[in-house]
Amino acid sequence: MHEHRYALQVISHQKFRSIIVFLLVFITTACVFGNSLFTSNLQAGTEKLRGRISADLMVVPAEYMDSAKDMLFRGTACTLLFPSDVAAHAADAEGIAAVSPQLYLETLAFSCCTAGGLQIVAYDPKTDFSVRQWSRKSTELRADEVLAGHAGGFTKGASVDLFGKTYTVAEVLEETGMGYDQSLFLTYEAANAITGSADYAYMFGERQDLISMLLVKADAQTDLSAAEKALASQLHSDALSVYAVDEIADELSRQLRTFAGFGRILNLFSVLLAGVALFALVTLTFHQRRSTAGSMLSVGIRKSTILRMFLAEYLWLFLAGTIAGFVLVGIVFLPLHDVIKTALGMPYKLLSFADACRISFKTAAVNLLMLAVAFSYTFVRIMKTEPALLTGETT
Repeated sequence: MHEHRYALQVISHQKFRSIIVFLLVFITTACVFGNSLFTSNLQAGTEKLRGRISADLMVVPAEYMDSAKDMLFRGTACTLLFPSDVAAHAADAEGIAAVSPQLYLETLAFSCCTAGGLQIVAYDPKTDFSVRQWSRKSTELRADEVLAGHAGGFTKGASVDLFGKTYTVAEVLEETGMGYDQSLFLTYEAANAITGSADYAYMFGERQDLISMLLVKADAQTDLSAAEKALASQLHSDALSVYAVDEIADELSRQLRTFAGFGRILNLFSVLLAGVALFALVTLTFHQRRSTAGSMLSVGIRKSTILRMFLAEYLWLFLAGTIAGFVLVGIVFLPLHDVIKTALGMPYKLLSFADACRISFKTAAVNLLMLAVAFSYTFVRIMKTEPALLTGETT
């Protein structure tokens, strides 16, 4: 207890040096923890991409693939339409096990794929194998109900007006890390009532069973590339393109590796810079206090006690800087999670509390290692130097 009381007194009296040490630890913690959390969130979203979509192949209008990606990954609202008979043709392709259509409608800005609207995703509960992965209610959703994405700001039981009709939020979905988190889901029965209505004939031409994207599952025994070629041949349309979900995931993985590489470089740079600065500060402080340490030794205070007093001072500063760094990252990442996800245009899923704690423990371990390295020279000098030599040297 005496060591800690002495350490706190020294910190309060030597404010400038204490602030410098605190800032070094604070900035290093924020960089290492923030970068690690950011790349881990990206990795969590990217690794689960295929499982979230639950499809092997996707069919979308060729000229709107980028818009479809923006909807899937950014949550950018858009309206994409192509004829319903495509689903029947796709189901007849060799090596195809299941086909499920989805329809994307934008509620506010109806020009194709312009930002600003609320995204509606219509699905067919009879053929769906995607939405059911993250909703128990998807197979029994009524025509007057919707499912709300995790980040849509809706609550279960709330009412929402869409295209002049009122729907009840039956369930709020778990986070997917994708644009689905900003979407509302309804059945094709409800969507057909909208697209077939004379009130919206200027948008949909009173048509029903429209499609924006086909999600396709290949037979387990079929080579995926062969199924992709067979599906493209079956559709025989230049206006539609077939994309393998794994190819999109691989592209995202390459982007993730780039992010992670830059993050590791930044982490290494910040740790090295802070480590060198701390080593210099600790060594300089030791030289300034040599005579004080010598006097303590000469009156019978043990070297281990002096080391604990000296170390306690830096442990308090490291503890404060580490906690402050964690708090800053939490303040930035939690409230801005949805903003970051939308801006990235990549699957981005917030880690669980347990995973975040593991990263924080690793960051704290890096800080302790940095302190140990910075303190190593001082430890050796105090343990090897005789009291008389310490007392005889002035600062």
